[in-house]
Amino acid sequence: MIMTTNTIRVVKGHGDTVVERFRVSKGIHKFEGFVRMQVLKTMDLEEYDEIRVCTTWESMENFQSWVNSDSFRAAHAKRQEQQASNENSIILGSQLTCYEIPVEHLPETVEI
Repeated sequence: MIMTTNTIRVVKGHGDTVVERFRVSKGIHKFEGFVRMQVLKTMDLEEYDEIRVCTTWESMENFQSWVNSDSFRAAHAKRQEQQASNENSIILGSQLTCYEIPVEHLPETVEI
C-alpha cells in the first residue's frame, strides 16, 4: 500500500474554504485501488493555513490511474483556470509526497 500527501499552503484565514472543496467526493472513491482519503488542517500556524490531503491506495499504479484520469482533471480544473488567468488565488503553493506503507496497525475487532 501507499499513501500520498498533498500539502497545500493557503492564505491565512482561508483554510476552511479549501477544506470545503473536499467535503463532497469528486469521484476518487470509485477508483480501483482507492482505500481512503483524509483531509487534515494543521493547527496553530501563524503565517498561513495548511491543508494536507492524504489518500491511501493499494498501489502506486492505482494512484497514477487516478492522476491521469478525466475525473482528476475535472476535479482540479478550477485551480488550473485560476492559474492560467493569473487570478488572485488563496493557494500559496503545494507539494505532493508519496510514501510506501511498510507497517500498519489497526484496532482489534471486539466481538460480543
